[in-house]
Amino acid sequence: MYLKDKQPLKILVSALMTLTVLFASCNNQTTPPQRAGILTGAPNFRDLGGYPSEDGKHTIWQKIFRSQMLAQVSDSDMVKIKELKIKTVIDFRADDEVLKEPSRLPEGLNIVRLPIDVGSNDTLQIMQKVMAGALDSAQCVAFMQTANRRFVTEFTSQYKEFFNILLQPDSYPIVFHCTAGKDRTGFAAAMLLSALDIEWDTVMNDYLLTNQYLKPQQLIPQIPEQAIPALRQMWGVQPSYLNAAKEEILKHYGSINNYLHQELNMGQAEKTRLKQCLLE
Repeated sequence: MYLKDKQPLKILVSALMTLTVLFASCNNQTTPPQRAGILTGAPNFRDLGGYPSEDGKHTIWQKIFRSQMLAQVSDSDMVKIKELKIKTVIDFRADDEVLKEPSRLPEGLNIVRLPIDVGSNDTLQIMQKVMAGALDSAQCVAFMQTANRRFVTEFTSQYKEFFNILLQPDSYPIVFHCTAGKDRTGFAAAMLLSALDIEWDTVMNDYLLTNQYLKPQQLIPQIPEQAIPALRQMWGVQPSYLNAAKEEILKHYGSINNYLHQELNMGQAEKTRLKQCLLE
């Protein structure tokens, strides 16, 4: 009776084939690209892909990266940069920083200088005092909060040009960086993600990732033990730094969107174009 009616057998075979395809699909799923750990010579080089926006989309992987300086990349890093097909490098470092630590990059990249000089002499003096144990952690925190407020009030033209480049589809993939990849770059990344309507908690989580990938010992050898607590405030990040910039924006403009529109020329039409470049 069972052999004469082959319909149940066909159903069973079909079900088994479906399960086989599903298991194969699961086994062949690709893992998302690396967030960090991409370049050995720049451990704070990070992919900004995979972040959810409020409209249900995500930032595209391997389209835009944030980084520390690219002066110490290895030969294998050079190969990786070529594999990532980076087209544009935006450098926020001041002139003296670039002269001291010139970038090491493959030929043919479009390197754009947007110098943001928060006072290299002031920073040097602060660092000298930190290394001598003459400044405590609280004073270093106050210095970093002030620097972040200045990004809002003093460097509009640089960040406006930053967004002009982001609005050009032919510029991608893009990497933007400063020296440590945490302050000037951190503010730029925060404004970029905000322009893509990504929640502030996600923006802040990306900002704080620097603490996982950048250590004071990677930047300054032979650190005196008494300087390490204060140095962590200078070469790390904490929410109060970025929130200081946000508070400055809210004080003068009422919202981040207003700041983006009024100062950085990122109105609704520009935001839509940016989303077309960076969301999927």
